[in-house]
Amino acid sequence: MGPVTTVTSGETLHLNLLGPVEAHRGGTPVRLGGPKPRTVLAALLLARGRVVGDTRLTTLLWDDRPPATCPAQLHTYASRVRHLLGPGIEVERRRPGYLIRLPERGVRVDLLEFQKRAGRGTEALAAGDPATAAGELRRALAVWRGAALGGVCDPLADAERDRLEEERLVTLERRIDADLELGRHSALIPELIALIAADPLREGLRGQLMTALYRSGRQADALAAYRAARATLADELGLEPSAELRRLHQALLTGHPSLLPRFTRDAAPESSAPAPSTVAPAAQSPAAPVQRAVSPPAAAAPPAGRADRHPAPAELPPACADFTGRDQEVMRLGTALTSRRPRRPDQAVHVVTGMPGIGKTAVVLQTAHRVRRSYPDGQIHLDLRGSGPEPLEPADALGELLRLVGVPAPRVPAALDERVRAWRTRTADRRLLLVLDDAADERRLRPLLPVTDGCAVLITSRSGLYALEGVSRTVLAPLSPPESRSLFEKLAGRSRTGAEPASAAAVVDACAGLPLALRIAGSKVAARPQWTLSRHADRLTDPDRALAELAFSDLSLRDRLMDAYRRLEPAARRALRFHSALGPNPVPAATAARALGTGTEEAEELLADLAAAHWADVAGRHGEPAYRLHPLVRLFARGMLAEEEGAVPRVLPVRSSWALTRAGDTA
Repeated sequence: MGPVTTVTSGETLHLNLLGPVEAHRGGTPVRLGGPKPRTVLAALLLARGRVVGDTRLTTLLWDDRPPATCPAQLHTYASRVRHLLGPGIEVERRRPGYLIRLPERGVRVDLLEFQKRAGRGTEALAAGDPATAAGELRRALAVWRGAALGGVCDPLADAERDRLEEERLVTLERRIDADLELGRHSALIPELIALIAADPLREGLRGQLMTALYRSGRQADALAAYRAARATLADELGLEPSAELRRLHQALLTGHPSLLPRFTRDAAPESSAPAPSTVAPAAQSPAAPVQRAVSPPAAAAPPAGRADRHPAPAELPPACADFTGRDQEVMRLGTALTSRRPRRPDQAVHVVTGMPGIGKTAVVLQTAHRVRRSYPDGQIHLDLRGSGPEPLEPADALGELLRLVGVPAPRVPAALDERVRAWRTRTADRRLLLVLDDAADERRLRPLLPVTDGCAVLITSRSGLYALEGVSRTVLAPLSPPESRSLFEKLAGRSRTGAEPASAAAVVDACAGLPLALRIAGSKVAARPQWTLSRHADRLTDPDRALAELAFSDLSLRDRLMDAYRRLEPAARRALRFHSALGPNPVPAATAARALGTGTEEAEELLADLAAAHWADVAGRHGEPAYRLHPLVRLFARGMLAEEEGAVPRVLPVRSSWALTRAGDTA
């Protein structure tokens, strides 16, 4: 939702998604009409300044039964939204779809307000300030007016409502965590009972009820709550409670001191709470969540040989100072990494993936610095060198990891399997954040993953690592046009871009939303103040020299692409080269098969592999899929076609001559 002008009316425009989709100017409702214009408005707001394609809007409005006149109707609904919201709100036609741009002042979106307050509350809770956290989280939840996206078409509600509801429930659980830390356990019990009745399978709420009952002096009721949770999970899912809930149960049986509120642990317990046992408490930092601090006494002892005096590693490189965009991705990762409810395995290990130069490491480091206080036993960054000619082998990586957690070099085992066991032992009782940068493949990665759910792992990889078990994935797309402009302005300087806005726009368009390309272009502009922006734009928009222009100091887009290209199998490299000669539009498998001289099924396999490795995007989900290259990837692959094939291969279609392809590609 990039900034434009200020709304001219003196009254604030409120746009609401967290309940019925509504708009209010001042206290007066804006008549949005039926479900379809509400759907268009909600879809554009949820995209946060990104283009929502015609295909997606059509699906959201009509599912799989679009009318013949749907393009005209889309235009009508977008125009109606623009007219109803009034001056200062831009609903733009930006092929292949539409986007909305909101002003910096005069407009409030309830979803953005909720997420901003929830983020502040989460950070305050991780920093050990439950009073501030409780206030911010309570104000965030107050923004909700009912089930999100009320009054929109079913496909949009089905696609987005569960995600938004999960954000609300996570925020609610954190607010309850903050209230528990503030000693409000008795008042929470009725609320938790009602919440569990509405969502009986949510184990985080069950654990919070058990904790609140125990702190209110109702140990028997807390144990009964565990039995009820176990019975419900068995009946509904055929599952036992999570390891976190079982550890909480064990702590209830022993009266473990870590069950008490954080601020009372060093003093006398509440008069209403049972006296704790004399067993030593589990190792815990002030930022560790209540449920994670209740490990039974046997698990609380440090592993044999642990060097407790070794300082916690703080190995994170600095986050990017001019980080731009990716708000949703960073918030989603941060939410999972600071979750205070029992976590599933895929909430502890996260893969961030995408094409070369898309900004994977920047997103991971931004997230890691945001959540580092939740991991008091240390934060480790390890470059696995997966995109280079010599990826780090697991034994060498484990040797470095063991050193960082305090194992002296002479005591590091020699064999790989012994290093794996030593690493798992060392991390068993810790809350450690591990950033594994540039992973090559699953084989090299599996031995490095801690098995305890107190640790968390952020992984970057050009591969999606789809064979890795129990992980979540974040696939990074190119930056939106407003985000691209913002990043380029930060790097090149606002005075330069403001003086030549058309040339600045041309440079940004040539970079096609790729953060590495924008960084190189912006840095080069800043380093050459004697050059006009138009000169930079002319060089970047020349397809024969664009990649050569995207190199500066130690940054080179072509080198980055070449490293990844060399890791492809020969057949995939050939498919990529030939794809570049088929023009900029999405290419179906049948067309690629004719160019490659293969069967359609084999071509489909090759294109699917390119898409899985983020060399191509899949266009169209209904019917026959087609595959499209990023514009800069297409330039690179076209150069490799000329370099490695010499002339246009005979298997290419007659009308796809090299000269015609070059001309069509730059039109």
